[in-house]
Amino acid sequence: MVIFSKRSDSGQLNDISIAELKVGKVSQLNDSNPTHFGLGIKKFGEYNPDPKGGLSARVALAQFLSKREGAISPLFLPPSPERLYLLSSTSQGYSWLMKLLCDPGDKIAYPSPGYPLIPSIAKIEGVEAVPYFLRFDGSWYIDLPSVEKALSKEGVKALVLIHPNNPTGSYVSKEEFEKISGMCAEKDVAIICDEVFYDYGFCSNLPGRISGYAGALTFALDGFSKLLASPQIKTAWIEVSGSEEEVQEAEKRLDFIADSFLPNSWFQNESTPRLLEEAPKKTEEVRKRAQGNMEVLKKAFSGRELSSSLIEPEGGWSALVRFASTIDEDALVTDLIKKHALSAQPGYFFDTPFNCVAVSLLPPEGVTESRIKVLIDTIEALSRE
Repeated sequence: MVIFSKRSDSGQLNDISIAELKVGKVSQLNDSNPTHFGLGIKKFGEYNPDPKGGLSARVALAQFLSKREGAISPLFLPPSPERLYLLSSTSQGYSWLMKLLCDPGDKIAYPSPGYPLIPSIAKIEGVEAVPYFLRFDGSWYIDLPSVEKALSKEGVKALVLIHPNNPTGSYVSKEEFEKISGMCAEKDVAIICDEVFYDYGFCSNLPGRISGYAGALTFALDGFSKLLASPQIKTAWIEVSGSEEEVQEAEKRLDFIADSFLPNSWFQNESTPRLLEEAPKKTEEVRKRAQGNMEVLKKAFSGRELSSSLIEPEGGWSALVRFASTIDEDALVTDLIKKHALSAQPGYFFDTPFNCVAVSLLPPEGVTESRIKVLIDTIEALSRE
């Protein structure tokens, strides 16, 4: 059984709360909600906050998620409105889950290399981020001994899986997940799975989604930022799954956290069903753009000897261009900025085990072609110095 944080405990019901539950609907003498007295903007209706988010929005979301194919494990719960939480971003989701699972000083395991978001949020939450490692031997894989080592540290309450990882673009394989989920279940460690890039795979036989996994307490993160390629649409969600006992306890505590922040707006709840209708078309458009740019990159690196090479991702919105350790990453990026007004994120931003830069797969293909030529030529010039 996962042990939740002390700070997520809403405490016992007092006598007043118990009496209200027994009577049912009661009027509040101190009700300060203006919409209950006709003072709000009429078209928005009354405001009766639900910590999970509006029911109609969660019903539409559950229906949308149920149409997705492929689960990484047969231990799977179908999407349910009651196990979904709407919030503004996956970053906020990480913050809530750290509050739920970790007291200050506890630990959370995360993949390295990876986007530096998790250590940043962990620092804000007073939680220690402990890395486990992805290794590269022509393709990326999870170093399972490093997972075991991370989970053996005292105070580790959750393990994060990025599926697929950013910026490596590597998915968690079925075999890796089976072993990692077994370790987490054995040590009563919750799984946090970030699947925001899952739909942007470059092969047909993806390993399946982790969301809905019932073999251990699991929290899956996703949202419109990637699904609709629109980070300004501040709607994301947490899907809770696992054993009934653990899910119920997690929901009780997440309700307390969500109710404390009241993140859901009328606009979010009203727009979610309509935006979900847009998702398949937009996702396909972005996937085709990323796949087209992958072909541009592969062509740029084929048929000639270069001091750099392309590491092809399995999915996501970026690819890594690797180059010799004799070329300083900062020197390369500084050269790009000064000579071409073109910047880049070097590999050490992500703790990659080799020198590289990340290349976006989102620009129009002509822009990608011209940018990758500049990058390759700059690397070649530095390699000759």
